[in-house]
Amino acid sequence: MKRKIVLFNFIILLTCFTIFFCNIFAEPVTDASTETTTEAPSVINNYAESSKQLEIGSRACILVDADTGVVIYEKNSRERLFPASITKIMTGYIACEEGNFDDTLTISQTAYDTMGDGGSNIGLVPGEEVSFEDGLYGVMLESANEVCGAIAEHLSGSIPAFVEKMNAKAKELGCTDTHFANPHGFHDPNHYTNCYDMSLIARAAIQNPDFSQIWGTVSHNIPPTNKNVARYLHHKDKMLRPTSDFYYEYARGGKTGFHDEAGHTLVTYGEKDGINLIAVTMKDDSGNFAYADTKTLLDYGFTLYEDKEIYNGESYNNTVPVVQEYNGKEYTVGSVELAAAGNISTKLPKFVTADKITVTPEMADKLTAPVTAGSAVGTINVYYNDYLLGSTDILAMGDVAALSQKELSFMELKANARRFIIFSGKLFVCVFGLFILVLLIDAVRKLFRPKKRKKKRRKKKRKSSGRPASPTKTGNGSPPKKKKRPAGASDGKKKRPQRPDEAQLRRSRTNTNKKTYDYDMYGVPKRRRAQHRK
Repeated sequence: MKRKIVLFNFIILLTCFTIFFCNIFAEPVTDASTETTTEAPSVINNYAESSKQLEIGSRACILVDADTGVVIYEKNSRERLFPASITKIMTGYIACEEGNFDDTLTISQTAYDTMGDGGSNIGLVPGEEVSFEDGLYGVMLESANEVCGAIAEHLSGSIPAFVEKMNAKAKELGCTDTHFANPHGFHDPNHYTNCYDMSLIARAAIQNPDFSQIWGTVSHNIPPTNKNVARYLHHKDKMLRPTSDFYYEYARGGKTGFHDEAGHTLVTYGEKDGINLIAVTMKDDSGNFAYADTKTLLDYGFTLYEDKEIYNGESYNNTVPVVQEYNGKEYTVGSVELAAAGNISTKLPKFVTADKITVTPEMADKLTAPVTAGSAVGTINVYYNDYLLGSTDILAMGDVAALSQKELSFMELKANARRFIIFSGKLFVCVFGLFILVLLIDAVRKLFRPKKRKKKRRKKKRKSSGRPASPTKTGNGSPPKKKKRPAGASDGKKKRPQRPDEAQLRRSRTNTNKKTYDYDMYGVPKRRRAQHRK
């Protein structure tokens, strides 16, 4: 009995331990409805119809007008992601801008090794030579990594130097969140971009006609090389291949990309009825989904355009002078009215307003005789975001004939006479003004003349009139002392009569019957008339 109890307790204990360890090492079961994700919520902007969202499976995408750069639809377009092989759009663009298609590329061991294990290639080996043009076709059609390394070394001397050029070009194009670490897109934590920046790169690249031709070519043959037989290249983008189930008739160029961290990426250029669009999708679950998302974007974009009159020619009205040269100088011989040849219309998205449309007339500020009515003398250009939407001619609305040599000679004479009159008038004004200025300066100088000069002038006047000068003060403010002269000494000068005193003057004035005399300041009597006259 005791054995049975011990055995029972042992079984219960073993069962408890088993349940305990199973709970520790068992994987947690989560409900799908409460599963969390590390990705941020999507940010979707439909600028044509704000309430409408497209069924896009990729993590990020963007649809832009390839001509004006207008963003039509975007989903997480500024989120940093890995580009994979769509990096080669920048590599091919720089190669078309700076490379010489007749040059020869030699695959170095470094270029061969840099493509990485499992990287896409066209089977070139170290030491093999291909033309620069054939190498570009290998990059854009078959995504050849080894050719990217060879192009980088050929153009910049080394792969790191070429990568620096790629980053500099990205900044020049306006990319704000792009950094390249290699020329082919093999995974690197420091190799990233976003959909918006990729649309800027693609928009710039398609402006190069060589690039547009290469990335829109479905197949290309590379002739035999020094180490291998001929190669036949086919575009990896199924939207460009007519035999593919994903063929899109409006696709004009594209580049695919993939690695595990980036997912499937795709950049496509589409054109329909003069409408040019660029679609970018990044981090899609499969290449087929990327094709489907791109088709959804392009189909939607093509429905949003309409013909818009962006400029009315009747609004332009201007008049310019017409000149003719004679003896190295220009003379105005007339004027002519101008008008626009017509209106300007183009296809634009329905939601685009005219606030960013600028009209720029381009013509000279004067015309040279003779001018014929109806002749084009300039151009009116209409821009949107610095992109030329359309243009029309500026026409002359009248005739202006050229003058004869005799008529020009007479005009020269009149012009010279006019210049002489103007010069004479200016000279007279200058001289008259100078004269007035001199008078003012002299008046101010006299007004503020120092008192010492006035005293000196008074002293000179007194000496000239024979009057004694008033005693001057010494430096200490007192009059100068007179030197004593010995008694009986004579200075050799004749003594002047002393002025009579007041008593003598009163006595002379009391005798009214006699002739009276007056005395000057020196005591010399002078005859005066009688005080009482009949």
